[in-house]
Amino acid sequence: MSMGAAIPRHLSVVILSTFLLAGCNGETGLGGGQQPDPVLVDNKIAYVERPVQLNNQGDPLQPDARRAITFNPGANLYLQDRASGSASRVSITDRAFRAGERYDVRDLEVSYDADKLVFAMRGPFIENANDDAQPSWNIWEYQLSTDTLRRIIESDTTAEDGHDLAPHYLPDDRIVFTSTRQRQSGAILLDEGKPQFDALTENRNEEALVLHVMNDDGSNLHQISFNQSHDLDPTVLSNGRVMYTRWDNMGSNNAMHLYTTNPDGTDLQAYYGINSHGTGTQGSTVQFLRTREMPNGNALTVLRPYTGTDGGGDLVLIDVANYSDDQQPTWINLGLGGNAQQRATVNNVTTTIQPSPGGRYRDVFPLWDGTNRLLVSWTPCRLALNAQIVPCTGQNLANPNAQAAAPLYGIWLYDMDAQTQVPVVQPTEGRAYTDIVALQARPLLPTILYDQQSGMELDSDWIAEGVGVLHIRSVYDTDGIETATPSISGLRDPALTTAAQRPARFLRVVK
Repeated sequence: MSMGAAIPRHLSVVILSTFLLAGCNGETGLGGGQQPDPVLVDNKIAYVERPVQLNNQGDPLQPDARRAITFNPGANLYLQDRASGSASRVSITDRAFRAGERYDVRDLEVSYDADKLVFAMRGPFIENANDDAQPSWNIWEYQLSTDTLRRIIESDTTAEDGHDLAPHYLPDDRIVFTSTRQRQSGAILLDEGKPQFDALTENRNEEALVLHVMNDDGSNLHQISFNQSHDLDPTVLSNGRVMYTRWDNMGSNNAMHLYTTNPDGTDLQAYYGINSHGTGTQGSTVQFLRTREMPNGNALTVLRPYTGTDGGGDLVLIDVANYSDDQQPTWINLGLGGNAQQRATVNNVTTTIQPSPGGRYRDVFPLWDGTNRLLVSWTPCRLALNAQIVPCTGQNLANPNAQAAAPLYGIWLYDMDAQTQVPVVQPTEGRAYTDIVALQARPLLPTILYDQQSGMELDSDWIAEGVGVLHIRSVYDTDGIETATPSISGLRDPALTTAAQRPARFLRVVK
């Protein structure tokens, strides 16, 4: 676009941001003259401020979604009075450590009544110590009404038994999270007469994170998912099921897509995206990360590659009620045209590792107040050229000497109806603002799905024998056209098929 041409209204936020950022050396001054959002002004918000990590050459280190157990000391969790750049803020997490000690914070979540925050925290950082000698990631909770901060698992020994990340409240006040503890996996090894060991991801880089559930005092901690690589970012849907990102990494499979399960680990199902990883810019390969449910039931995900994009990507809405893949409707919607995925914003965000003209989104928190708005962590597109920070104009992007500059993640409020984006927390050079939530009570709780019990919903004999049923609806029918031999109806009747034609029905129970 020529800089002398008329600027379309829906692009004004991106263009304005790049103009304001050009040549800045400290705080940008974004938001000057703009009023805070009138609906959010009386609601507190919470977010993490963290340093932008640089390598020895001063270039930003690229986060990798496959490396989930990282330690970036120097972060802080803040509680801010309202969604305004002029509002006061206080540190929630500083009180957990002595002055000068450094720690890391991530994966912030709010309770349904907006009185509690739960998050993962790691620290204090031990100078000159190897990573395996550093403290583990633990889950902490802050209660607003009592102004109290506590670690969920009180015992130091138990807390340090594994890395615990990405906590989320279940509607019955328990907490679902992902962890390297692998408690039930270890118990199965003992049952088989084998020594316990922590399973590593398929690329052998770190211990695998899988889903666990515990009470809000750390008791009754147990594993509910089993995977050879990571299970990440669990969140609770309105129907009570847990949606999360699963890294399927075995053989020719190497991708992260969405699964759901009951909170007790039963009825595990692939949810969306197994065949939708080529839906990035120009067909680039992308993953589905940091996904949340929208009030209308759609999924809102950060669509990005594993690495190379400063931890950010495009915000995409997914019609998970009617599609299992971008161009694959569910069985009851066969014949439905169009795509499942659509952009949530009008910004020209790209998902390749090249600079993205519309900037990039790192985190998102939908507001459940009927306004169709999102709190987002967003960085504009910036370039380093001739020792200056310049905007991503067409001319600058075409300059072979221009390099991508460090990201400048701030907190913004995006209105999907008005297509506007206004600043909430002004970005600062060398710092990133992430993990944003609003302390705004949800109008309705998700459905409570109680754990199934032996002798009631679950067969006690099968549990004692360590077996279960693997229910395959049909591995042959994905587009409504029957291709099974001799037929789907024939294959589902064991009396009409040979043993070679029948899939195995029983597998070891891992609960």
